Amino acid sequence: MTEEGGVVLEPGTVIKPLIDHDGVKLLAERLYGISVLELIELNGYDDKNYKIIEDPNVKNPLITNHNPHGYVLKIMNSMDSQNLSVVEAQNEIMNFLITRSVTCPKPIRNIFGHLHSVESISGKNHVVRLLEYVPGELLKDVPRSESLFYQLGEFVANLDNKLQNFNHSGLVSREHIWMLSKVPELDKFKYAIKDADKLDLAEEVIEEFKYAVLPRFDELEKGVIHGDVNENNILVELKPGGSKTDYRISGIIDFGDIQYSYYVFELAITMTYIMLLTGDPRSGGYVLAGYTVTRRLPDEEYRLLKTLISSRLVQSLTLGAYTIDQDPKNTYVTSTERANGWELLKKIRKSKPDPDDDPTNWKAIANEFLTRS
Repeated sequence: MTEEGGVVLEPGTVIKPLIDHDGVKLLAERLYGISVLELIELNGYDDKNYKIIEDPNVKNPLITNHNPHGYVLKIMNSMDSQNLSVVEAQNEIMNFLITRSVTCPKPIRNIFGHLHSVESISGKNHVVRLLEYVPGELLKDVPRSESLFYQLGEFVANLDNKLQNFNHSGLVSREHIWMLSKVPELDKFKYAIKDADKLDLAEEVIEEFKYAVLPRFDELEKGVIHGDVNENNILVELKPGGSKTDYRISGIIDFGDIQYSYYVFELAITMTYIMLLTGDPRSGGYVLAGYTVTRRLPDEEYRLLKTLISSRLVQSLTLGAYTIDQDPKNTYVTSTERANGWELLKKIRKSKPDPDDDPTNWKAIANEFLTRS
């Protein structure tokens, strides 16, 4: 749910690409000279993504190093496709991180020598790109552990440390409804929440964001962030010589939400999705532990975490309800709802008088974990 320049999605717009598998195969052949052997549709919110295995007998002379793991053909929604400077920034950020030893997808040039093209699909313009497929398991599919969440915190802090040196003019004016700074805009979409108690809770959080976070924007450290670190975007692998459950963080995918924003938002978003994964607010503390060992978090930013995490949950639940309202067949978006997002939100909002018993006392949980390990 994204942008054109500074325009944020309004209710009622259909932006997802309309294309069938044969159309995708023709695109891959025409733009990349790839003869498709196998095509698998991957998850996508507003975009369409396909994993492609090429026919090894038909070679594209432009792809000098054929990726044995295949490729991902990405067809971007019609709204984001209007902002080509953001597309360029996405390609550049991946190349920037690859040269700095971060495992992520590598953009591939098409037969015209470009990293993207704009194609007319069912009467709308969509950006089409090809990326190398990065092998690995997703964080959501492997056994969970405090140590893995700690490593994720370290990984994200390290990522943001590197991104401090990345700038792109295309991101400065970028605005989209999934940016945490856009929480006040949820007032337009909250009608999709049909349960009165849930709506009350959502409104409480939106108002809290307006008075507790908005006025402090100028005090927060800014830079380019990934903007959507979650269990579907983080790759893991088994540690060499480790047990069958001993995983480590190996890479990151999906740079669709990159933005010039606030580093504390990156941390809050990461913590939110790990808590959704476990259903336990305490697990955010292990992410915090890894993050703060690698990157300084000022106290005044730490104090905003509870509001920011609540706001991300409300953002995901509200936009999920809205998207289902528009497109009842879209199952990808209900993942927060399915993962008991409302229950988690209630747990986070319920304050505990005893700080030792407070599952949102993430600093104490982080310190206890660091002492133990």
